[in-house]
Amino acid sequence: MIQSVVVGGGPAGLAAAYRLSQHPDHATLLLERAPTLGGLAAGFCHGDYTLDFGPHRLHSSTDATVLRDLRSLLGDELELRTRRGQIRLAGRYLPYPPGPAALLRLGLERAARLGFGVLAAALQRRPDPPPSYEAALVSRLGEPLYRLFYGPYAEKVWGLPGSQIAADQAELRVNQRGVVDILRLVLSRRRGRSYWYPRGGFGRIPAAYAGALARESTVRVEHSVTVEAVERSANRIVAVRYQRAGQSVRVPTDHLIWSAPLPELIRRLDPPVPTEVATAMGDLRYRAVVLCYLALAVPRIGAADTYYFPEPEFPFNRVTEQKNFSSALIPADRTVLGLDISCDPDGPIYAASDAELAALVLPSLEAAGLVSRRQVVEVFSRRFRHAYPIYDLGYRAALSRGLSWLAPFPNLWLSGRQGLFLHNNTHHSLLMGYRAADTIATLERAGWADQLDEFATFRVAD
Repeated sequence: MIQSVVVGGGPAGLAAAYRLSQHPDHATLLLERAPTLGGLAAGFCHGDYTLDFGPHRLHSSTDATVLRDLRSLLGDELELRTRRGQIRLAGRYLPYPPGPAALLRLGLERAARLGFGVLAAALQRRPDPPPSYEAALVSRLGEPLYRLFYGPYAEKVWGLPGSQIAADQAELRVNQRGVVDILRLVLSRRRGRSYWYPRGGFGRIPAAYAGALARESTVRVEHSVTVEAVERSANRIVAVRYQRAGQSVRVPTDHLIWSAPLPELIRRLDPPVPTEVATAMGDLRYRAVVLCYLALAVPRIGAADTYYFPEPEFPFNRVTEQKNFSSALIPADRTVLGLDISCDPDGPIYAASDAELAALVLPSLEAAGLVSRRQVVEVFSRRFRHAYPIYDLGYRAALSRGLSWLAPFPNLWLSGRQGLFLHNNTHHSLLMGYRAADTIATLERAGWADQLDEFATFRVAD
């Protein structure tokens, strides 16, 4: 029996364990620090409310094999829906993405500036390679559009001005590469985009995988555990040590799939990594997110599922009305808004009480015309320290140093957003988990480097 250990029970780790369970000659141990599986893709219940950790969708571009398995696990609970988003720009709510009529609502003068900015950018010589996120997008989309949306939104999400964010971020998160793509987007009449969503909430996806694992005799799942050390002998992982209920457990392993934050692996390798590698990986940083939920004594505030707020006067990035993803999640006479607030994991917002968060967000919600504080019946929150990898100007050198040092380990498989320090969506992480498991099962390590290169090109869809 081939023994594999999977560290991290988010989408990538769950998918890897599930895929390995389909091979009867593999035994798998899944280790998760939290008391539940799923990471940011999980959900939770609060009283009568079923909630996601922010707005989540299973995109229509999900790999066919992954989608087939999910439809098998969830049955008719997995429904195809049409996206209904809005964005607040220059004090107005526009459909997301905005169409030509919507852009004109910004005023003829502003709309003309945006259009001429895109055309001017198309005629100018672009820096190659661009030195920053700001330079990349200004050269592609023009200064006016960057200043209106991309620049302020990036600074809210990552806590850095665009001039201090790597150009890679533009490649991963912005699909429009110039005037042709902008025109294609603006002139398209197809405003809605379809996505898959479980009737019982997005957390049903990791729950379905977890349920399948519980039925497999070759899989063991450990919750609420802490990995102490990853033992190596030369360039091979030989065992994992972890704490369970105060007891230290050592598990020999043939393979390790690591989908937890990458710097934590570096810190836990035993014997320790060289100092220069540890120092480089210590330079990788994460942006945290506080999810502030407001229960309102009204049936709905609107038809949109998600509102985007790039304007800096609003402390939140996005507002989600949960029942507009599925009406089954919230009682008919109530609605719940979820607010994404990106922040420093060691800063005051991350440490704020629910009362302090309410005082922070309610004036802005009222100014935005979404909520009256008289409607609010409860405020509660959740927090995640490792929400967004920060691609600052030095991240690539630091990441490359660590990945290069780990590359010779033939039985180490890095996977998912956390394990590869990547920006991606849930469907990407699920596919990464499947690919890692399939490569282990087929012993085709030679092609793994190409797959890692492919993962690095996955584009994020908000």
